[in-house]
This record gives sequence, structure tokens and C-alpha cells, in this order.
Amino acid sequence: MSLKLRIESKLQEVFSPTYLKVEDESHLHVGHGGYRPGGESHFRVTIISPAFQNLNRVQRYQKVYACLQEELKNGVHALSLRILSLEEAEEESI
Repeated sequence: MSLKLRIESKLQEVFSPTYLKVEDESHLHVGHGGYRPGGESHFRVTIISPAFQNLNRVQRYQKVYACLQEELKNGVHALSLRILSLEEAEEESI
């Protein structure tokens, strides 16, 4: 299973998001630190879930990093996160 699919699967399982988008942006980092030929080193994640309600930004990041700790240790060099509760997503019309 690709790293992208593992990330998607784990986030789905742990957070039951109403919206999840995982993008491999490795191609944008050719020649930069952590880049690997073939990609799967730099990811952008947008996730909307009721699990983030009443959590501050740091707590949300901690939960996502804990969920993806194996991937962060074994291949993911950079992870850009946009983490929203349902209410925040509605306010932003996402």
C-alpha cells in the first residue's frame, strides 16, 4: 500500500472525517531536503472531523501526529495540515 493510502486509511479510521484530502506534493520539492525520487515525502492534508470540536490547534496537531507517527518516522519528510471542526468548515463554506 502506498504511503498516501496508508495516511488516508489511518486518518479515516481514527477521525471519521466528513472531508479528507491527502495530496502528495513531493514533486514541488525536487532538490530540497527530504525529497526522494518517486515522491511520497511531502504531503498536504485537509481534514474536517467532529473529533476536533473543542480542541485547540496544538491539540489537533498532536492527535494527527500521534495517528501518523509511524509514517512520520518512516518516509514522510513534511506534512502540511489544515485541521477543522465541522463548525469551522461550515463557517468557511468548505
